[in-house]
Parts: sequence; structure tokens; C-alpha cells
Amino acid sequence: MIRDLAIIFYYSPLNKYSVNAIVAAVDVLQIGDIYLVDEKIGLLKVVRYLSKKYKRVVVGIGLNTLMLADDSFLYTLLELNRGKPGNVITLAGGPHASGDPLGTILKLGFDTAIIGEGEQSIQELLRAIIDDRDYCRVKGVFTVSDGKICFSGRPRPIDLNRFHPFPFWRHLFSPIEITRGCPYGCFYCQVSYMHGFKPRHRSIDKILYYSEIMAREGFKDIRFITPNSLGYGIYHRDEKPRIDIIEELLSRLYAIIVKKYGGRIFFGTFPSEIRPEHLDHEAAKMLKKYVANKEIILGAQSGSNKILEIMRRGHTIEDVYNAVEACIKAGFIPSVDFIIGLPYEDEEDIKLTLKAMEKIVSMGGKIHLHTFLPLPGTPYANKPPGRIPSWVKKEVFKLIGKGAAYGQWIQQEKIARKIDELRRKGLILSGSMDRL
Repeated sequence: MIRDLAIIFYYSPLNKYSVNAIVAAVDVLQIGDIYLVDEKIGLLKVVRYLSKKYKRVVVGIGLNTLMLADDSFLYTLLELNRGKPGNVITLAGGPHASGDPLGTILKLGFDTAIIGEGEQSIQELLRAIIDDRDYCRVKGVFTVSDGKICFSGRPRPIDLNRFHPFPFWRHLFSPIEITRGCPYGCFYCQVSYMHGFKPRHRSIDKILYYSEIMAREGFKDIRFITPNSLGYGIYHRDEKPRIDIIEELLSRLYAIIVKKYGGRIFFGTFPSEIRPEHLDHEAAKMLKKYVANKEIILGAQSGSNKILEIMRRGHTIEDVYNAVEACIKAGFIPSVDFIIGLPYEDEEDIKLTLKAMEKIVSMGGKIHLHTFLPLPGTPYANKPPGRIPSWVKKEVFKLIGKGAAYGQWIQQEKIARKIDELRRKGLILSGSMDRL
């Protein structure tokens, strides 16, 4: 028997949090059978097999640019789009498709790309596919029809309270997304340009609802997804943290997760961070009352105030030192993010960054190292890939040898070169997504 619609999602550690949200949005429609494929080599076999069992097959890939640096995954994508049966439609979403929709269609071979957040767009796209309607008019959907670009604009930003963060009925759980969008627009980061400059927050009641579902199902460590943990409840770049609102959230969570279920709350740590100018002694002391994490992740990115200003960070290195001090006094270990190889960085800027790292270590903090990646859709998309001079590596290795620094910075330097290579070969046609 040939069934009507199969919806296949590629499910990997690099995209599973966002795919969980999309699966939840699609599942509630009850319009097709959903399959999650977590093994990239098997994806082609699954698509070919299901194309014989269903009238239509939609294959959704949540694309992170880092995934394209994996040659075997890139080969799988190209093979998927090159040899797909006629009843198969391939759809790309996520930060790469949002940042480089034209390259996603013309170079990677996808039929469609969803720009920005995908919950509402994919719902409308699937309805159009089932009804055999032209989906060029679906907001957020980018495609090429008869040799012409078809894009009817972005959809309205969604209300997080109207969509589930994960399909808990499938026993799939993730950190709970509590805020989407970021007012800062740092030039190296995709978040503001993909999700908008005006933050939207999931309500406290909804956060409690999903947290309790997780705890009842045995997932008692509750974590959160947000661009800035102390940004919950604020909407503009110049607003100060709403410590009162955050304490209400955490105190109510504590009463349920910790007291009722014996669980733990993690806030201001993986997979999120805190902006340094937002963390003072009052905020750190408040967090200490409720959270289980011993570390707090702070985003510094550079030790040079010149570079911080150029890339629109909105804080100074002095703000970082103040946040580190507040962390330590409250009993946290500050883990401070730095990016090496940023655009416009000269030798003096790098020396200032190294000096800042050494000072933070002397204060009792740790350094989390990154290498600059030229990500599609950001103002720095076409900048040279991050490179780390040998003399810098020598100094960084000293910190690592002391156990004071860690990170995937060496691997990221290779990924940065690979992204640049894909751009030069024409597989990435990057530009800023905020032009669309």
C-alpha cells in the first residue's frame, strides 16, 4: 500500500535541538509519517526506500555551516539532491540555509530553503505541498522557479508560547528555549540576523510546564537555550537585567524541580552564556541560591576594547573583569569565551587579548578558546578565516598546560579554512541574510 506523505528529518548532535522544535511543530499537524535519521550515510538509503512507499517524501535538513566542513556529509547532501526521485522534495533550514539561501538552492541543490525561524513556515509549506498549491507564496520559503528567485518575505516572528520546544510525546527532550532573538547584533554571530533584533521570551508558566514534564519523565537536569541568560525579560539593547523576573523564574523552578523532584537547575552555563556587563554581585548572589552549575560562562570574545567596539559587542574588557570578580565572590568559576583571529585584529589587539586571558586566570577564572569562523548571514561572512599565529599558539598552550584554558580552537581553525575554501569554490554564496 502506498501511503501519502513521509517527512524525514536528519537528526545529528549539531542540529538536534532545533530539529526537536521543528518536529514538534510538524507533529501537531498530523499530516504525515515522521522519520528521524541520525546516521548520515544511511540517509540516502532511507530516502530511496521511503520514496517507493509514499506518494510524496519531504526531506528536511537543519543546516549548520560547520556541518559542511565534513566532506562525507557534504558528499551525502550533494548525492541526495543530485539523484533524488521525482516524488522527493528536499528542504534546508537552520542558520546556513538562512544565511546563504541562494547557495543552498543553486549549489547544494535543495528544492527549498526556509529563512529564519522555521516552525510556522514549515507548517504552511507542508500544507501547500499536500494541497498541490504553489508554495512560492509561503512566507519564509526561498526557492527558484522557472529560473527566477521566489521569496515572498519573512514571516512574522513567532510567539514562543504557541509552539512546543520539543516533542515530549515522542520522549524527545532538549534544553528549553526561553528567549529567541538578540538586540546586540554582534558582527560574527548569526543569532540576531536569523531570529531578529527584538527578543521574545517564553512565559514563566510555560517554562515551568515543560520543566515539570521533563522531571516527571526522569530528565531532572533542566537547562536552557538563550543568547543571554540574564537577558530574560528584557527587549532592548540598553535595558538592564530584570533580576526580579529571573528570580521569580528560578525560585518557582526550584520549588518544582529541586524540592519536588530532586532535580537540578543549570542557568548561565552550557548551552547558553551571560553577557559580562549584566553580571554584577547582586545577580551572581541571586543565581547562587538556585542553580547547580559550578561554572558560569561569560562572553568576552576579545581583550581589545577597539575590537569589541568594531564588532558591536556592547561591552568593554573592564566589564569582563567586573563579572569575573562577581562570579568568584559568589562561589562560581567563571569560564570566559575568547575568539582568536577576529577581523581587523592586529598584533597589539592579540597581545591585549592574551593579557586579558592571563589576568582572568590570575583572578581564578578559566578561558574557553574559539577561532573566528566566517559564517554566512553575518556582517563578517566574507572576512578571511581566523588564523592563529604560531607565537599565539605557544602562549595559549602555556595556559592549557596549566589547566586554565580549553576549547576546540585548533579544530575550528581548520573549519574556518574549510568554510573559506567552500566559499572560494562557489558552494557558499554568502552574504548578509538581513538583506532578504
